[in-house]
This record gives sequence, structure tokens and C-alpha cells, in this order.
Amino acid sequence: MSAIAPAFVVLVFAVGASLGSFVNVVAHRVPQRLSLVKPASRCPSCGTPIKWHDNVPVFGWLWLRGRCRACGVAISARYPLVELALGLVAVALWMAWAHALGAAPLTTERFVAGLVVPFTLQLALASGLVALALIDLDWFLLPDVITLPLALLGLMASLAIGKQTGVDLPAASLGALVGFGVPLAVGLIYALVTGRVGLGGGDWKLLGAIGAWLGMPAALFVLFAGALHGLLAAILFRRDFARAAPPLLPGEVAEPEAIEPEGASVAETRFGRLHVPFGPFLVVAAFEWLLFGRELAHALGPFFGVRA
Repeated sequence: MSAIAPAFVVLVFAVGASLGSFVNVVAHRVPQRLSLVKPASRCPSCGTPIKWHDNVPVFGWLWLRGRCRACGVAISARYPLVELALGLVAVALWMAWAHALGAAPLTTERFVAGLVVPFTLQLALASGLVALALIDLDWFLLPDVITLPLALLGLMASLAIGKQTGVDLPAASLGALVGFGVPLAVGLIYALVTGRVGLGGGDWKLLGAIGAWLGMPAALFVLFAGALHGLLAAILFRRDFARAAPPLLPGEVAEPEAIEPEGASVAETRFGRLHVPFGPFLVVAAFEWLLFGRELAHALGPFFGVRA
């Protein structure tokens, strides 16, 4: 059976959408230090547990017309959109790895080692990136509990799929080093010169994790592309960004000149003290490389030191 048969594609989409549902839970509960297991999913308004058939990714929200069955309060469209997005990303990754197998006979060994393993690992990366982007949008935070394990998993993944991706352990280690080091150095220099925090503590950890997964050229691309995306968004959507301090985490106390918390992700632009979460723009750039890395390497190879 072909790896790109409709049955496979539908199954892969369902897996990705289900992960999207879990990512929604992670994004909601991790910043508030809540359990990911208990309680079960429930309406954020009335607290009524959501039945399993209403919790089917994408379709459950559509079936309920975006409202809680018990109280009728609207449920954010972000939930099905995240599920849909990860479902489509899963299909894109599956198709890319399926085509990479070529036309040779599809043995069980080739199917697992050349398709299932790299697909599963990169889908885990995609899920972690989406969770971090959502948390950063809501809380201006990139939790160490996600960024640091994601970086470690990237180094471990290089041992399993380094030959397929071209990012072996030395390349992953260099990518992590560059990802951690370059933005950290820039942020420290900015802080020394201006006396203000220009880059949150979580941003360089996120970039280090991306470098561990995708390599040094990708880390540099993500840093520059993410900064460009953030600058354009700040120019176009200035009024939509919060000027107030990021929301307080459980147990925190507001202080007039509070130091940025561990894992904070805040960038100040030339428009003044305009708080812009940098993590989502790094994630967008990371997805650009993850899905179109070959084309980007060909176009930007001389600049980022990549052999096309």
C-alpha cells in the first residue's frame, strides 16, 4: 500500500489534529501550573466536563457550532484552528518524508526508519513549537519546562534521523550552541547599553532548541527572519499589542520595576516600550525552515553557509 494513499493521509491528519487538541490543553494549563491529566477537559465558563464525542478535534467544535452544550457560552475558535493547523502540518510532513523514500519497494524497515520515525519526531517538534507560541501570545512566557526538554530531544533526535535530515549530532550541537549563544549575547549587550530588557530569557532557549533540531543555518535564519516578522507585525498591528505588563503567573506579585521572570519573552521595539512576544515569530520562521528548508537553503545558502 502506498504511503500516500488516502487512508494514510486521513489517519495522519487525525493524529496531527489530536495532538493539536493536546497542545491546546498544554497552552492553557502549563503557564498556570495545572495538571495536564486532571481534571478532564471542561467548559472554561461553567466548568461542565466536555463529553468525548463533543471533544473530537475540529469536528466537535463545528458540531456544537462553537458553543458549550451545557451553558451556551461561545468557545474560542482558536481551539479548532490549532487542531486544524497541526493536522495539516502532520500531512505536509508525512507527504514530504513519503516522497523522500523514492520509488524503491516499500519494505517494513524502510517504512519505519525512513518515514514513521522522522515523521513522528518532527511532528513532536511541531507540537512543541505551537504550544510555545500559544503560551507566549497569552502570557509573554516561554516555559523552561518545554524549551529545555525540546532542546535535549533535538540532540537525541539527531542520533536517530541525522542521516535523513543532514543534522547529525555535531551539527545539532553547533546549532544549539549558536541558537543559545547569539541571541543571549545580543540581549546582554542591549541590556548593558540601554539598561532595559530587549530579549526575554525564554527566547534564546527557544532558539537553542530550534538550532538543536534544525542545525546552525536554520538557527541563524530563524533569528533574522523572526526579527523581521516581529518588526513588520509591530509596524502593522501596533495597536493590537499590549502596552501593559504581561499577565501575572500564579504566585507572582506585581512590582513597578520587576525583573523579567525566568523564561520571559518580551521584545521592545523602536516604537517605545511596546511589549511584543518574540516567540511566535521565531516559531513561524522555524516552520518556514522545517517545511521549506531545502528551498531556503538553495536561495540563502551563500549567506547562511549552506551548501545547496
